[in-house]
Amino acid sequence: MQNNRNGLFKLFRDYNLKLYNSRIKTPAYLDLDEFFPEHLILEENYSLIKDEVMKVIESGKKLPKFHEVDDGQEYISNNDGVCWGLLSLKLYDMWHSKNIKLCPKTSELLRGIKNIKSAYFSILDKRKYIPPHKGPYKGILRYQLAISVPKKGECKIIVDDKEYFWKEGVGVLFDDTFTHEVQNNTDEIRVALLLDVKRKIPGFFMRIYDSFLFRLIQFLIILNNTFTKSKID
Repeated sequence: MQNNRNGLFKLFRDYNLKLYNSRIKTPAYLDLDEFFPEHLILEENYSLIKDEVMKVIESGKKLPKFHEVDDGQEYISNNDGVCWGLLSLKLYDMWHSKNIKLCPKTSELLRGIKNIKSAYFSILDKRKYIPPHKGPYKGILRYQLAISVPKKGECKIIVDDKEYFWKEGVGVLFDDTFTHEVQNNTDEIRVALLLDVKRKIPGFFMRIYDSFLFRLIQFLIILNNTFTKSKID
């Protein structure tokens, strides 16, 4: 996994996850009401969110592919020649000043939920397959709100060998440091709102370490020129 990352990154990733996992014992899928009760705000406003993002998609605007925003993700984004598009609104507490204008009402909703650190729409073309991978940072939890789900065929995520089938307007919360993959075995696109929700970190030392790591990721996002790469004209 993460074959196009260098050896130093892999060593740091593995050490980092070992440290977090020694102190945090939660399953792959987590209870929404316990770990992210604010999900109700988004699900109650599902129609508003869907209306905004579908207008952008149907406008014909060119959405960047995941590996065009972060070339370190090419092994999962550009693996099969099928598009995985992104509409980024917020990355690690940094708002995308250009893109949020495309979804102003959704962005306003997200601004009201303080523990959301990243927010973007994920658009999978028909027959897109995202191979097994895992996130390197356990300080966040991944929330997905299904916006548009194929009506025919199998479209699912598999986290820690457990399948989940999306349902429109319904969210799911999982730990993306568990191995996971996505299969859109249909002839329709799948659209979801993806959020990184800040996890509560136990222990004084771990909170200091986590704060440092969060800022390091912010620095790398800026260094990677991610906001320019993810701009939608």
